[in-house]
Amino acid sequence: MSRLRNLAVASLAILIAACGDIANPAAMDQSAMFAQGGRGGNNNNTAQDSTATPGSQAPNFLQFVEGSPPLTTYDTTFIAHQGWKQSFVIFHEDYNYFMVLDVPGTAQFVDGLGQPVPYGTPVPITVHVDDEDVSFEFGPHGSYFTGKRPVVLWIYLKYVDVANAAGDPAIWYQPDSEADWSALPTNADKAGNWLKVELRHFSNYAIAW
Repeated sequence: MSRLRNLAVASLAILIAACGDIANPAAMDQSAMFAQGGRGGNNNNTAQDSTATPGSQAPNFLQFVEGSPPLTTYDTTFIAHQGWKQSFVIFHEDYNYFMVLDVPGTAQFVDGLGQPVPYGTPVPITVHVDDEDVSFEFGPHGSYFTGKRPVVLWIYLKYVDVANAAGDPAIWYQPDSEADWSALPTNADKAGNWLKVELRHFSNYAIAW
């Protein structure tokens, strides 16, 4: 196990240092990846997502499958850098993926005051995942992205209870904890293993139908 863990840490370091986009996270070697743990989280985010479907009905949140391996982290901070291509990963403890956040080098971070972040500036991205509903909160509050290529979020469905969904699972968006939820245009692979959505804002998101 120690040898596997060492290989996993080394592989994840190479992934982030190489600053490569993930075109298909499902094709990556799950047994060679690892992420740190932690808990906590923030709750309110107010930036609007123009791709959301207005007036959507309240979502039916999906949950993790009973008995599924916990995540390696439910509360973490990724350090992105303006102008760098980077990919950040959260895993289940059995090294299966849960989340991949793919940040292209062309994404321009804009802070909560509306100011573009200069090239090379470290940008902390906070992520809090609920341990029952498959929902997650991105921060910092009020930040967003501009540029031709948005940030791409992938969610792996291996341990999501999609069998209890009466409709097609999708990624839903909430600008802040007091606002309505709206469905985002969500892509799924043919095998139903992944959901993918483009993000422009740090807000609240969930897998729901």
